[in-house]
Amino acid sequence: MKLLIKNGRIIDPQNQIDKITDICIEDGKIQHVGTTPVGFQADTTIDATSQWVIPGIVDLCNRPHVKHPHGTTLRHEAQVAVKKGMTALCIPPDGDRIIDHPNDLIRIQHEDESVPPRLYSIAALTKGLSGEKMTDYSLLKAVGCIALSQAQAPLKNKAFLKSCYSYASSLNIPVIIQPQDYDLSHAGCAHDGVVATRLGLPSISYTAETIAIQEHLALIEETQLKAHFTCLSSHQAVELIAQAKQKGLNITADVAMHSLLLTEMDLLEFDGNCHLSPPLRSQSDQLGLLHGLQNKTIDAICSDHRPLDSMAKLAPFGETTPGLSAIDSFLSLGLYLVEQGKLDAMTFVNAITTNPARIFDLPEGSLSIGKNANICILNPNKYWTLTADTMLSKGKNSPFKDWQIPGKVTHTLINGQIVFSA
Repeated sequence: MKLLIKNGRIIDPQNQIDKITDICIEDGKIQHVGTTPVGFQADTTIDATSQWVIPGIVDLCNRPHVKHPHGTTLRHEAQVAVKKGMTALCIPPDGDRIIDHPNDLIRIQHEDESVPPRLYSIAALTKGLSGEKMTDYSLLKAVGCIALSQAQAPLKNKAFLKSCYSYASSLNIPVIIQPQDYDLSHAGCAHDGVVATRLGLPSISYTAETIAIQEHLALIEETQLKAHFTCLSSHQAVELIAQAKQKGLNITADVAMHSLLLTEMDLLEFDGNCHLSPPLRSQSDQLGLLHGLQNKTIDAICSDHRPLDSMAKLAPFGETTPGLSAIDSFLSLGLYLVEQGKLDAMTFVNAITTNPARIFDLPEGSLSIGKNANICILNPNKYWTLTADTMLSKGKNSPFKDWQIPGKVTHTLINGQIVFSA
């Protein structure tokens, strides 16, 4: 089958392409990028005039399998992700079921066969995320895990943590780290700043993040581990990552989309949807995160998607479950940042497609000739309002409700097949 995407604004960070042209696809592979060759007869043509054509979105932190009153949400949320331009989801180990056994990965791979996006599993660093016993790293790697992570579960024994990192390093398995010191964070729910003081909320200092980063960096340097820091929230964290990269450590980092748009000031209405982990921090932190993306200290943007049922957000602020439903708004919020001049288009697309794929060496995130045609086509000028009714995710726990935001996906292609068309 031959497919032609014509007259779209092709943005491909892998090949530094940003121009209006065509893409020719044959048998699921990209055959040509540029003016359509004479003789190419397409079976299907997509007119992408005034639209962006980018690699399919690769989300580095997406929990589509959180418990919900109507059952676990993996299949439904994965289908929603496709409608929002995502062609690959990286699933952390701390969702509905802890991913700590090869059978857990096999189960997700079976789901992968029945839903369009590619599902990449991140396995638990320790059994049950208990911090007490290693999982079988070698076997987990053999059945397809792309990385290991302790997620937000504490692991206080640093000697044991070093052993985990040494073993993972010997097998060349990356470890994903969400840096948050348990003792400095577990009792808090808001950034240690003026808003927490005014509202009387138990707070979490930025040092919960920076102390954890410094400890992990010391072990990373000693064990020669390849590590990825996820969901950074403070400008001090960005500075530490920059210093470590300059030192030559094999590390990468991402930031959650919401941390680029919201701050501690958004807690003033006691909206439980703003109870997030790590917490929303100050405006200076937000500016530091944006600067980190611009100067390439931060490599990627993730959704940190965690759909929750409505009851999870109905308690007093500090007693609500942290997390937000993010896949519906992820792409549009990034386009909003571009529209506001806070990120340029190439940096944004790179942070949600090419770089996430590069971090874990995934066969995604590129419009190179010969690559699988995993593509998102979107209208950046189509505005819509995020409400409970317009959200497709089962989780309606979003702090962005009633925001009018740009960007509607018109087509999603996976392996050259149109799996979504608006």
